[in-house]
Amino acid sequence: MKKLFFIMSVALAATFAFSSCNSDDEDEAMVLSGEWQGDMGMWYEDEYGDQWDADETYIRLVPDHTYATYGIGYQEDYYRHGPYKYLWYKFYWKVIDGVIYFTYPYDPNLDTEIYDYRLTNDYFKGYYGDSRNRFSLYKISDFYYWTPTVYVESDYYAYQMYTSYSNEYQGTAKSKDFNKAPKIVKRGSHFNEKK
Repeated sequence: MKKLFFIMSVALAATFAFSSCNSDDEDEAMVLSGEWQGDMGMWYEDEYGDQWDADETYIRLVPDHTYATYGIGYQEDYYRHGPYKYLWYKFYWKVIDGVIYFTYPYDPNLDTEIYDYRLTNDYFKGYYGDSRNRFSLYKISDFYYWTPTVYVESDYYAYQMYTSYSNEYQGTAKSKDFNKAPKIVKRGSHFNEKK
């Protein structure tokens, strides 16, 4: 009987250990899910050699399922100047051990890891990969009706958890095709450039 109790205790402890590791990523993914607005350092170069910097970026991060730590992302970069008013991207995101990964299937040069950042329910700021260029995004809507209030200051991940609040998700992103504009020969982000 003692042996059975010991085995059950070890199994229960292991279950709590694994669930607590995953719950940090789940909480962070819940906070990330939704729509963000700000500067991601995006740009494009046209066939005439002109480079145009985005004035603002909107991203929408949709979890694959409830409490998923990964999902699909939609991004629109808006340009005040240049032949294209905005460019649209689809990408995939995931959170693993506090590191946030963005993977762009049609533009792999934009793929990045985000591990030096600050994330709260209101803002997401930091650096992409090994670059020292900053990005700065502000939350405009949540995916979940409630999200855990979280403050993450990560230079390899330190978590501080607080209470929760409620905020309804609502979509705002739109897309439009532009014809007769110069061909885009290169796109990128200043955040993936080494300093």
